[in-house]
Amino acid sequence: MSSDLPELDFNLDEAFLRMDEAVAETIAGLPDFPGFHERRTLQLECAEEGRESYEISYTLPEETIGTEQVTVDYFAVLKDHWASIGWDVHGEQDDADGNIADLQATRPDGVNVWYSNMLGQIVIHSQVACVSAEGSAVCGPPLGGVLPENDHHKHCELRAPEESESTEAIDPFGNGQAVLRPFDVSGRETRRFDSPGSYDGMI
Repeated sequence: MSSDLPELDFNLDEAFLRMDEAVAETIAGLPDFPGFHERRTLQLECAEEGRESYEISYTLPEETIGTEQVTVDYFAVLKDHWASIGWDVHGEQDDADGNIADLQATRPDGVNVWYSNMLGQIVIHSQVACVSAEGSAVCGPPLGGVLPENDHHKHCELRAPEESESTEAIDPFGNGQAVLRPFDVSGRETRRFDSPGSYDGMI
């Protein structure tokens, strides 16, 4: 486990919302984004008593695998996009052919995101390392057109936004733009929601 985990100013009740928001901010910078096929949640190990670590992963559609857009172009775009919105870009790894296969960035609030081309899949992961277990694990609707049967959210309770919420938050691709921003990148809440492993090398 990394000994340099980020200080988080939020607990479990915000963790999944923030992870999804970080993914939404990521795909907002990707041109001609094809949407997602699947969302999964995962609980990871945390050595700190009373704290828990979680991950959300989004898999791109199978038909995109091997295309230059998602295997080459998106890595270059994300390097610039993440830096432009104030994230710390790090953790670049190459494959056997010297192409980038994994690229990570951390938001100022401590959420870590990486874009990965490994094991025959393109996946965007979002993690929180050792968040306080206080609160309840709540997640919003999945991003990118994921169908209910492909949304595996066993570690969080799925809640739709309140009726007053923008329909863009429910259907972030309704107008071709990913939208899910309950918090800004500094960690300040900008929109109210109803209450709402190991990280070695990932942070």
